[in-house]
Amino acid sequence: MKKLILIYLLSTATLFAQESQKKRADKYFKIASFAKAAEAYSNLLEEGNTTVEVLKKAADSYYYISDFEKASSLYKTLLEKHKESVDEQYLFRYAQTLKAQGNFEASEKWMQLYEKEVPETLYKANVEKLENIKKQGNKFDIKNEAINTPNSDFGPAFYKNLLVFSSPSTSHGLFSRKYNWNKQHYLDLFAASITNNKLDSIKNPFSKELNSKLHEANVTFTNDGNRIYFTRNTSDEGKRTKDDNKVTHLSIFSADLKDGKWTNITSLPFNGVDFSTMHPALNKENNRLYFSSDRPGTIGSFDLFYVTIDANGNFGEPVNLGSDINTKNREQFPFISSENKLFFASDGHPGFGLLDVFMSEIKEDSYTKPLNLGLPINTNLDDFSFIYQEETKSGFFASNRADGKGDDDIYSFLQTAPLEDFQYYIQGIVVDEETNLPIDEATVFLFDEKENRINEVTVNDSGKFYFELPPGTYKISVYHPDIIPAEKTFTVLDNGTTKNEQNISVKRIPKTFLEELIAEEGDPKVITDNGVLMFDLPEILFDFDKFNIRADARVHLDQLVDKLNRYPLINIAIGSHTDNRGTDEYNRQLSQDRATATMNYLVEKGIDASRITAKGYGESQPKVDCIHKECSDEEHQINRRSEFVIIVKQD
Repeated sequence: MKKLILIYLLSTATLFAQESQKKRADKYFKIASFAKAAEAYSNLLEEGNTTVEVLKKAADSYYYISDFEKASSLYKTLLEKHKESVDEQYLFRYAQTLKAQGNFEASEKWMQLYEKEVPETLYKANVEKLENIKKQGNKFDIKNEAINTPNSDFGPAFYKNLLVFSSPSTSHGLFSRKYNWNKQHYLDLFAASITNNKLDSIKNPFSKELNSKLHEANVTFTNDGNRIYFTRNTSDEGKRTKDDNKVTHLSIFSADLKDGKWTNITSLPFNGVDFSTMHPALNKENNRLYFSSDRPGTIGSFDLFYVTIDANGNFGEPVNLGSDINTKNREQFPFISSENKLFFASDGHPGFGLLDVFMSEIKEDSYTKPLNLGLPINTNLDDFSFIYQEETKSGFFASNRADGKGDDDIYSFLQTAPLEDFQYYIQGIVVDEETNLPIDEATVFLFDEKENRINEVTVNDSGKFYFELPPGTYKISVYHPDIIPAEKTFTVLDNGTTKNEQNISVKRIPKTFLEELIAEEGDPKVITDNGVLMFDLPEILFDFDKFNIRADARVHLDQLVDKLNRYPLINIAIGSHTDNRGTDEYNRQLSQDRATATMNYLVEKGIDASRITAKGYGESQPKVDCIHKECSDEEHQINRRSEFVIIVKQD
């Protein structure tokens, strides 16, 4: 009995110790003290606690402190035991840890599971594009800088003849405070002189007014050098501010240079206590401030945003850069060059490692498809905070690659080859199906996936055509007075294969053209009138006393546009009608307005007005007789319509 009591007491004590250890681990994890959390969860695992929660948090803790070997092992165990019950984000993180260790084949397998909503052809195209980027060779010479320490050095920014960057604080020597996330000292701003893109080996604190007991990192300056925007822990008068989980996030602050000192340190109005706002970057005109944030409403974990800055220094509302730039994962560390190129880091776009550096050209309020800068800027690990001078084709970035001096290091680079994206295009030949000879003077139209005509070309006697276009799905249609219109739908993949071949064969118009057309379009209502063949199309309806084109009507009209594009030998007659409420004269005008509105819609969609006639018949041709009986609203609706007759002229 005494033995049983002793065993019970020991078991209870062990259970109590584990519960206490888990509470401590969860507390560390909750406040983002991941170095301590990783150690605490490891102890729990060693003691046999392998629940889903402990495995997830242990793996995540190691992931966040970049111990990818341990994180990978834990993610593997988690997915082997609980793959069906964990969030898909764990597929992504496991794939990233495998990539970080150079196991690209296994990483690709898990990434494809994570990207299951991406069609296999597009996924393979992304992989193929990275291989083609590799084949282009290195476009940069890079150098690890002497200012780097064994800890994290990153976030370079140009300021006059200086490079300002972030590095662990040394202001208090061995007694400097350490950050619980990774047990490194808090970050301060430092500076080193730049001469001909060469960095002085001596670094000095940038500003005693800006450096504090909190983190300072990632800065940008106005053109005159008198204002700085920088990232700091969210705080009020030097005292950190915490959210409901007792986590302190990051915010952007500004300061002004007066009499050689940085003053008026101010938190920007679009910061928040419950999310991070960080990594500021000004455009050349200094009227837009770009940044990264995980605020509510983001597409992914961190998105890129901008705010406008007016002449009085007031800030607009944050604007998300949209899905061309932002993904369901991280986009961070923006930089805007003098030629309006956006450089940023992402682990959401197809890349070689964890964070890769990408470039996109800003064109008004749109952004070109991001271009991966390739090797050696990007590696299997984190590459980020890229800054670039167009005049010298040089700059700096940070990386935690394997051959560095410490955690994150700053590298200088010199660009040695153009940063050119792939110029995708299609080419082909229009040939006679019977003779296989080119068709002269045929017009080739290019449509996008929404059936919008975006380009056209008339071929010469070679029959060849050529269009430059971004990746996507398209349709080409070929027209000529002597051929039956032909079309072909195709997809241009973003895989680095710039050329897409789309030859198209066409048939000469036989005497049986009308019969073939009728067979395709359905049995017509035939009316012979001066050699003209007619047949009906679906009608569209109108609201009472109105002639605007309704949403349901647009569907039918878009189908009609498609028919007219495919058959240039046919014209269209529009007949519009009203119900019998109102005077004859009023209804005649209303019906004509409906006919004109219908025709205008077709013309706006690219149909030549010479192919259309439009006439209003008032209430004279009802489908439902409402004169000799009282009609319901539904019956009156049937009479308020536009009808279509296709007219094919016979030779």
